[in-house]
Amino acid sequence: MYAMLCELLVQEFGIDATDIVPEATFESLELDSLSMAELAVIVADRTDKDFSGPANLDKDTTLAEAAVAFEAVPIAEPYARTTPAPSVPTSAPVHALSSDG
Repeated sequence: MYAMLCELLVQEFGIDATDIVPEATFESLELDSLSMAELAVIVADRTDKDFSGPANLDKDTTLAEAAVAFEAVPIAEPYARTTPAPSVPTSAPVHALSSDG
């Protein structure tokens, strides 16, 4: 997870790779709360983790701590329908519209 965060910070946020160390905080990397939320969304998309936002992260969170937090998030459950889908007739009548006016 740490390697993915490093890659994303370089590729998606333009952070200089030399600034990315485990002890770096989001604040030291000049990432604001919007950037942190965007990072969370990208990580969720790439990992299928159910992470809705940076609720457990703040500007003083280090990259090492963030990697542990992201790793701890469970994988999202696939959408499960709780009620059956309505049935649709397979041979519904076709009504022709008359152009006779």
